[in-house]
Amino acid sequence: MDACQKVITAILESRGLQGLQISFDDLETSPQGLKPDRGVGTYGTTDAVPCQPVAEGKRWRVAAIWHELGRTRAAKERPQIVHVKVDELFASVEQVLNRKLRGQAVLVGRGVVVSASCEAKLHGVKTGMSLIDAVRLCPKAIVVPAQYEYCAGIVERVRRILETYTPTVETAALDDFYLDFADSGWLCGDFEGTLRRLQAEVFGRTGLNVSVGAGRTRVVASIASRLAGSHGVRIVAPGTEETFLAPLPVDRLHGIGHAHAVALAEQGVIMIGQVRRIPKPVLVAAFGEEMGKQIWTAARGLDERKSLLPSVSVLRETRIEGGTVDCEVLGGLLEYLSERIGAALREQRKQAGSIGVRVRYVDQSSAQQTIRLARPTDDEGELLATAKELFAKAVARGVAVRQVGVSVANLESERRENERFDTQESRRRYAHREADRVRDSYGWHAVLQGS
Repeated sequence: MDACQKVITAILESRGLQGLQISFDDLETSPQGLKPDRGVGTYGTTDAVPCQPVAEGKRWRVAAIWHELGRTRAAKERPQIVHVKVDELFASVEQVLNRKLRGQAVLVGRGVVVSASCEAKLHGVKTGMSLIDAVRLCPKAIVVPAQYEYCAGIVERVRRILETYTPTVETAALDDFYLDFADSGWLCGDFEGTLRRLQAEVFGRTGLNVSVGAGRTRVVASIASRLAGSHGVRIVAPGTEETFLAPLPVDRLHGIGHAHAVALAEQGVIMIGQVRRIPKPVLVAAFGEEMGKQIWTAARGLDERKSLLPSVSVLRETRIEGGTVDCEVLGGLLEYLSERIGAALREQRKQAGSIGVRVRYVDQSSAQQTIRLARPTDDEGELLATAKELFAKAVARGVAVRQVGVSVANLESERRENERFDTQESRRRYAHREADRVRDSYGWHAVLQGS
């Protein structure tokens, strides 16, 4: 009995489901007879066909047809989702802003390492460890606080560069972007070359290195970018996802926490390929409905969302490697996310009727608070005040926070009739409009909120 069979038996026994009959999802041993035979069209026949001369005026049409067929085939064979991750965002931004820090070991954070430069990581420093331990490993490291307002401006410049390659860009976190190249047929000729040009352009215009991964789904693309390493490119061709994922450790899967990885490892399941053989009902019985389905889906490189389509709500979130309990760091991120949502609402000429805050901890547990606003708004000051109240209710544990997200929903078209009678409202909207205009021209950090 192998490790996968052992973990299934153990889980079923612990749940009192010994009599449940479940077959293994072993794709490698699936009968080949179930695969449909490939049909042969007229282009594949071996019958002799007399060669007909082609008129000179039609040769260009034949060439154009074959060229378009080649483009269509290439588009189907290449992955459409690209994940772009800024390498060590906070530490890299400090090195960009201060030339004296370039080439030096830089640590960002207070009490806990939020970000570490490549030079610091060479000494064994990792995000999430205490600054005392980090300085012990790297005595010459320079410790600086994070400047979120400048990070936001530089990241916005990165996003604008990405939008010149495809209009469908989704900001997954402060330093994470997903691009959809499904409708970008002009990239078929040299897909990898295009991604490397994207890297070079981002570095040339912002000074930041980015890692790029491409795959058929968000899960695969995200793992590929992280395996690519700093300033690397990794492309997973469609149809090779199983081969790509199978030998990787379980903790590489998106959303798999340390506790879940340890639970699987205790049963001898340490590779994604082994997880694939565990049936969905068993994972659900072991980890619950939501997490069980998530593990089963992620192990197959699948996504619930097929494309990056616009949503009826606005969400901005960011992840913190290693997590943090620093209230100042979390407060700064909350303020930044609220400002970004306010700007997004005004750009769409929408106002939010409700707001929610979601917190995910390092142990993969999460908390969420949502409330209906007294009146629809697009003002980040009002959104931030409510978000802080919700955040205080959501964060009731002494566990490090790994991810913070702010979302708004129940969007309505903006209402401007109050400007005629409310002078303060008119001034506020004018100030926001001018701030958005300046940021569009000079970057996000060109305008900072006053206290």
